[in-house]
Amino acid sequence: MSWRRQLPAYSPLPLRAVLAGAVGLVAGGGAARARVAATLRAHFGAHDVLLTDSGTGALTLAIKACLAGFPGSAVALPAYACYDLATAADGAGAPVVLYDVDPATLAPDVASLGRALERGARAVVLVHLYGIPVDPEPVRELCGAAGAWLIEDAAQGAGASLRGRPLGAFGDLAVLSFGRGKGNTAGRGGALLARDARAAALVDSVRRDVLPPGRGFKELVQLKVQWLFGRPWLFAIPASLPFLRLGATVYRPPSGVRELSAVAAHTLEVTLPLSAGEAEARRANAAWLLERFRPGLAAVRVPPDGVAGYLRLPFVVEGPIQAAIDSAPAYALGIMPGYPKALCDLAGFGERVVNRSDRFDGARLLAERLATAPVHSRLSAADSGSLARWVSAGSTI
Repeated sequence: MSWRRQLPAYSPLPLRAVLAGAVGLVAGGGAARARVAATLRAHFGAHDVLLTDSGTGALTLAIKACLAGFPGSAVALPAYACYDLATAADGAGAPVVLYDVDPATLAPDVASLGRALERGARAVVLVHLYGIPVDPEPVRELCGAAGAWLIEDAAQGAGASLRGRPLGAFGDLAVLSFGRGKGNTAGRGGALLARDARAAALVDSVRRDVLPPGRGFKELVQLKVQWLFGRPWLFAIPASLPFLRLGATVYRPPSGVRELSAVAAHTLEVTLPLSAGEAEARRANAAWLLERFRPGLAAVRVPPDGVAGYLRLPFVVEGPIQAAIDSAPAYALGIMPGYPKALCDLAGFGERVVNRSDRFDGARLLAERLATAPVHSRLSAADSGSLARWVSAGSTI
């Protein structure tokens, strides 16, 4: 086993953040949660903020709230996305219609989304994957015409913006995540944001469904492990243990939604201010790599009025992704496939999708051909050189 393996994604987590989390076990979380909520409210221009124990839980509440006024109606999800979207829809007990996405931009295919709304969707989840901004205005217009709510999933949007506003500031409701690889981290956690008073009423309608927070012992252990192994020269140890399934995309059954723990709240007070600097480092590393892309690698396009957060650098290859990156050097560099299946093909979930027989050509192409490269601040000069050689020649030699 090589004793060095690059992290596919990295969230700043200094030791003082872990120590702050430990303080939360004693001090409690009420005041810290209030301060974190105020910070998020100011940054995103939100009317209300509900802190949860995961981004998936926040999305579950968002779907449940939006569909409460439309019994039997469906939520529209992108056919290519993190499997946690399936978990959230299952947790909300919602029927699902899928819409296709454009492989060049990861934005919704407008015609496909229109058909999803015609099938009765009354909530649309718009996802910014890998920190690539997606323009919400075409989606908002379709939602307005159909009387549907727009839920913006900005779980991967740390450090990204569109027209000068951070991702998460555009939906009627918006979802954030503070998980291990999300740019802003507390080990775990999430937030549900309401854009205005009308959306805030939706948040209030599901607030009673949130369970009390846990003590945070588990989160503190996870934080310590994340801090210790968040280094390329140690990450190879947990990455070599198959049962941990690090970097793997797996479906997780839904569970009850809890309030953000005291440990996570105190941790976030330290880590949230670090996000902007880390995003700048990711953008600089991404720009350097993009200049060296060989023919056959197509980077996902960023809107001209958008600034990418590049949680990872996504690109599409000409053929099946495993043939392109199934090698020890690529994995050691942190080059990883994207989500291996479109949601329409996800076992146990695809069968619940109302329009599962549709084609979803864009989503299936992405499942077959999209990969990501790390661009975070823990890349050494040697790492950057090896990545440059891979994207320019397909080799690290």
